[in-house]
Amino acid sequence: MSQTWSRSSSARWCPTPEQLMILEEMYRNGARTPNAGQIQQMTAHLSRFGRIEGKNVFYWFQNHKARERQRLRRRLIGRHYQLLYSAPPPPPPQEAEWMAMPEADDESSPPACHGSLRTLELFPTTSTGGGLKDESTPSSSCSAN
Repeated sequence: MSQTWSRSSSARWCPTPEQLMILEEMYRNGARTPNAGQIQQMTAHLSRFGRIEGKNVFYWFQNHKARERQRLRRRLIGRHYQLLYSAPPPPPPQEAEWMAMPEADDESSPPACHGSLRTLELFPTTSTGGGLKDESTPSSSCSAN
């Protein structure tokens, strides 16, 4: 079963300049999503200026609205990136008072901590006598008491 298509039904609709001007004017005046009755009236009016069908009017409004949203989205994204990348960098934050370390007035005052500080001798500079310590004897710094 083969179907034959006429050239007029499968050809793409190409609006005349007059039709485009009228459609754009209707869109600017608030016709964004016309109902079936409005589409029929518009089609009758626009048919004076060239071949047109109701589906052409319907799809023109649908596509025009989508393209307008797309243009607006691109414009907003462009402005966002322009502001993001062309703005001068913010000044460095001021050092907060609570973060500033107090300077000691005199060296004799002990630091505020939970006990006395002592330096651990990680690498002894003095010899212990006969080489390595015997690990079985407890050291004086570690007490079990």
